Amino acid sequence: MCIKIGNNELSAIKGLMTMTLNSIIAEIFNLELEEIELNTRLYDDLHMTVAQEQEFSALLDEYFDGLNIDFKKAKTLDEIYQIVIETEFEDIPEEFIN
Repeated sequence: MCIKIGNNELSAIKGLMTMTLNSIIAEIFNLELEEIELNTRLYDDLHMTVAQEQEFSALLDEYFDGLNIDFKKAKTLDEIYQIVIETEFEDIPEEFIN
């Protein structure tokens, strides 16, 4: 079975990255995938603990090439997604992204 996400390879990669982030978030915060919303705040809505923050950091580091996010600055899931995608695509020439 083949899954198509987006109109090109980069769109597909972004979609797969989002799916990976959703799985990580669901695992850490014991959520169903359909419960994940972009405007969800890590501390205020999910009540992220120190242990969850450490686990989240470790999984982001493992899955996204050593990525380290300051959770005090990136407060919502949408902000986390944007940082991950921007960081992973920052070294790709612009002509390949559009």
